[in-house]
Amino acid sequence: MNLRIGLVMIALVLAVSGTASTAQTTAQRLPDAITADSKHYKVEFENDIVRVLRVRLDAGDSTPRHAHSAYCAIEISDSSLKEGDGPTSESKAGEVFCGNATSHSPKNVGKALAESIVVEFKNRQNAR
Repeated sequence: MNLRIGLVMIALVLAVSGTASTAQTTAQRLPDAITADSKHYKVEFENDIVRVLRVRLDAGDSTPRHAHSAYCAIEISDSSLKEGDGPTSESKAGEVFCGNATSHSPKNVGKALAESIVVEFKNRQNAR
């Protein structure tokens, strides 16, 4: 299992591009997850390539708006998250998904703890 997760993480690192976007520019103006909400976001690991966050939102909890760099998320538990008046996003434990830099303020609208690992990719040009 650990080998499989390791291979997935290596593949994800290789797949992420360093292309800047409007979303990145907007996201860079907001505080990062740790600065905005250290109650729900904890740094598990960090180096010059990635920062790994553990996210734990109890039922009914929400976070202030914050930014993430390009990322991949691994769901630890089933979750039901909602952004403002938008649709509820349902995820299952074990799902992995990736995205470009973004900002959000999720609310756990489920009945149980929503937990995930988020791997944020650092700008490799600045890491050298």
